[in-house]
Amino acid sequence: MATHPIRLQLPEGGIEALIETPDGPHRLVDLAFQVVGVSSVVAEMGEKAAARNGKPASCSKGCDACCWHLIQVSPPEAVFLSELVESMDEPRKSVVKKRFSRTIERLEKTGLLKKLEDPDDPLLKQAEEEYFFSRVPCPFLENRSCIIYEFRPSRCREYMVFTPPANCADPYRNQIGMLPVSIRMSEALTWLWASMTKEKPKYVPLVLSLKWAGENPATRSTGADPRRMIEVLCGLVENIAANVEREALQKKCSSRICEER
Repeated sequence: MATHPIRLQLPEGGIEALIETPDGPHRLVDLAFQVVGVSSVVAEMGEKAAARNGKPASCSKGCDACCWHLIQVSPPEAVFLSELVESMDEPRKSVVKKRFSRTIERLEKTGLLKKLEDPDDPLLKQAEEEYFFSRVPCPFLENRSCIIYEFRPSRCREYMVFTPPANCADPYRNQIGMLPVSIRMSEALTWLWASMTKEKPKYVPLVLSLKWAGENPATRSTGADPRRMIEVLCGLVENIAANVEREALQKKCSSRICEER
């Protein structure tokens, strides 16, 4: 086994961790599984900072509002979720796979499937709103709880709000205040995947993870030297976080100028 350090400098603070991998090449899918937890660490740091500034997170156990959104994951996360389902014991595996199948059938009937499968569709944003109001639950949602909470994708870890939970019932018409979490692990994993496969960067709707993984088997074996992958991934994470912080500052400055006018 080999040990590789992860060192990140983010707006929320510095993070250091160690990742163990077998000697030799490492699958990107396995690396994705190992690093998504960093999103939780950064989110917790952001949550504590927001609480100190009088904006505590309103998200709590039993709230499933975000589980009805169209969650986009990176290709390696999509494959990881597919493999996670395959590793489940029966009858849960069959139950979960049936939920995915029924969701696809439902999306196909409403015409949403075609829109979601085309990341370049100019109506994708509109499709995300349509998806939310069609009330399609995440296939991993049971009794208002996530059955893969420990293994949930990075996007699910990075989404937190400080506005009243009732506002989340209609996020397209109510004011939603999101906690400023700088990390975008799914974006970094997507760019890393794209650079390794020479493919165009893309995201996969979580509800299509099993379907996409089955249609793109090459992603399962995509891998390289783990140390190099980690170095590139850390660089991508820090660059994306810096851009997120820069955009937030620009937005804040723009709001102040508008108020002064």
